[in-house]
Amino acid sequence: MKRIILLLAMGLPTGALAQINGVGIGVNPPRAGLDVNNDYGVLSTGTFGTGTIPVEGAGTRLLWYPAKGAFRAGTVADFTNGIAFPIMSFGLTASRAWDDASIGNYSAAFGYACRASGQNALAAGYGSVAAGTTALAYGTECVASGANSVALGYGAHTNARQGSFVFADRSSGDNLFAGANHSANWRVAGGFRIFTSSNLSTGITLQSGASVSNWGQSNAIISTSTGAYLSTSGVWTNVSDRHRKHRFEAVAGEDVLRRLRRLPLTRWSYKTDAASVRHLGPMAQDFHRVFGLGPDSLSIGTVDADGVALAAAQALDQRSQQQQRQLSRLQAENQQLRTRLDRLEQRGTPPLQAALPWVGALLLAGLGGRLLRRRN
Repeated sequence: MKRIILLLAMGLPTGALAQINGVGIGVNPPRAGLDVNNDYGVLSTGTFGTGTIPVEGAGTRLLWYPAKGAFRAGTVADFTNGIAFPIMSFGLTASRAWDDASIGNYSAAFGYACRASGQNALAAGYGSVAAGTTALAYGTECVASGANSVALGYGAHTNARQGSFVFADRSSGDNLFAGANHSANWRVAGGFRIFTSSNLSTGITLQSGASVSNWGQSNAIISTSTGAYLSTSGVWTNVSDRHRKHRFEAVAGEDVLRRLRRLPLTRWSYKTDAASVRHLGPMAQDFHRVFGLGPDSLSIGTVDADGVALAAAQALDQRSQQQQRQLSRLQAENQQLRTRLDRLEQRGTPPLQAALPWVGALLLAGLGGRLLRRRN
């Protein structure tokens, strides 16, 4: 071996120094088996489709394979899958992952027992596989088996679904599989946070139930920086904090009722609904014309629709209270008339005079009935 190294050194250009512990080019003594110190870098060329792979099987190595334009670095060896074994049993034969038959054209693999068998594929990490064309697998036992698919994290698996993206966190020991072509699939037990400002003050969080979002909401599925959120029980809650509002105006309930009478209400379906699905309500154009609420005439904010309904309910309640007071007065007057009639009858008042209170009582009773019917 020493003689080979010396002979190799003799054939090297000036500046190449051979030592018994390695070969140095531009550096003495060499710090590795081959140590190159040159501003122009290191070049290794070859011809695609020509030549054979220099080594196969298990081992730790740096491999440039010109015949396939492929690159490998790390260790290849058999192992036991720790995620969803034995569904993914490639670990049992991982020592063959860098054999010629398992190397895709123009592919690269780095790390421990990673296989890039797809053309233009890239696999890195621990036991990850990029089997699809132009696929990317990075992490622990991730599999990108669909064409142009991406698998990242811990046990992510694109499940032969092309154009799919799978990210799996480490909260579970199971695989996360893509369910459809061209889909994005996420397992993020700690929540999914999207910020729309550099100071992280605006955005949206898809959170994990009881955990508190960046905006302070707990027991929510969707939280927003505006304060609105969707609770874990399925209730959408609008922000309504007084401190977020201004330009307050009093509302006349009778005016709301008058406007409400002019608002057409119909049964209808969205064009994307199934034939069996029906809805009831106003059109946004009519709602905006009648009440002048909201930013446009194409949508109706739930807070505006709720406000109209509450104002109308208050106005009707005021009417009801007024009618109740009027009815109570009529009932009291009617009772007084009955008392007077009873006294007149006891004194033997002539029939005509006695009939007058009865006539008045009947008139009041009729008026009271009309009020009750109007109330109902």
